[in-house]
Amino acid sequence: MNTRRLFKATTAAAAAVAALTLGSPAAVASPAAAQAGPLRTTASPVSPASVAATSVYIWATHVNVRYDGADADCVHYPSRGSCVKIVATVSRTRAEGICQHPGEEIVDGGYRNRWWTLLKLPDGTIGWVNNIYIQGGEKIAGVPDCGW
Repeated sequence: MNTRRLFKATTAAAAAVAALTLGSPAAVASPAAAQAGPLRTTASPVSPASVAATSVYIWATHVNVRYDGADADCVHYPSRGSCVKIVATVSRTRAEGICQHPGEEIVDGGYRNRWWTLLKLPDGTIGWVNNIYIQGGEKIAGVPDCGW
């Protein structure tokens, strides 16, 4: 599937749902804006009505939080290759789980998982973390699937 074509179809809908700022997935519609400054947001990239702030616990240490607003593939297929920018590194902390989406399968410590959760860190930074590093199993209960 051509994710860039899919992205064009979903960007207009996402833009209508929320007022987007830098750091949200649909911000890739403006690559110039996506490259300016740190990734922070005050708006959710999915419908506020569909998102209940779900607190998740990142149990591991030195976990990379990834996001690349200039790459549509990072939005639609989270992976180390498409989300090359490490926007934060966290250890044993809580964050808000915005939504989760399948992406690159990560293998670590005998476990494997292809699900990634889009997080909002306490400082407002938005980024993806593979669910293998989040307490709760393959898919995290209470965190909705991303709508794209």
